Amino acid sequence: GEFTVINHYLVRDLKRLGLWDDVMVMDLKHFDGSLRPIDRVPQEVKALYATAFEVEPLWLVEAASRRQKWIDQAQSLNIYMAGASGKKLDETYKLAWLRGLKTTYYLRTSSATSAEKSTVQSGRLNAVSNGETGGAGGMSALDAAAAAARAQMEAATSTPATDIKFCGVDDPTCEACQ
Repeated sequence: GEFTVINHYLVRDLKRLGLWDDVMVMDLKHFDGSLRPIDRVPQEVKALYATAFEVEPLWLVEAASRRQKWIDQAQSLNIYMAGASGKKLDETYKLAWLRGLKTTYYLRTSSATSAEKSTVQSGRLNAVSNGETGGAGGMSALDAAAAAARAQMEAATSTPATDIKFCGVDDPTCEACQ
């Protein structure tokens, strides 16, 4: 499961810089612990507290290959990859093999979608509809969502698909034809 872990060193450093406040807490929750999209955080702090998905996977493999020399058996290397693609996976695992890693343990990828972020303040949920009547024409949120989905489906079926792509076996940029 997932649970929140507080990095006390990050909190300490943000307090020293005068950046630790309610807005920072909300930003960290919103960006899943990443400092990268928060403009007011200095670059050196962002680099020091990069998330696992912000570290280049090839660097993880290189670092593990250097440690491997001093390990009698094997190490469990977790590979974290944001924006995984066939090409990126191929490059990462080939490098691990070339560098003599005995094993990789888990591949962790960031999902293409994420749950809506909501928080609790004053004992109430915000950013989450309670399903009561309101909004457009007295329609409930559920009815409004259903109507929007129907309209989207009708629009999608009335136009032919023109974005179908084909790949050539001899195309080196095609991820499916590696």
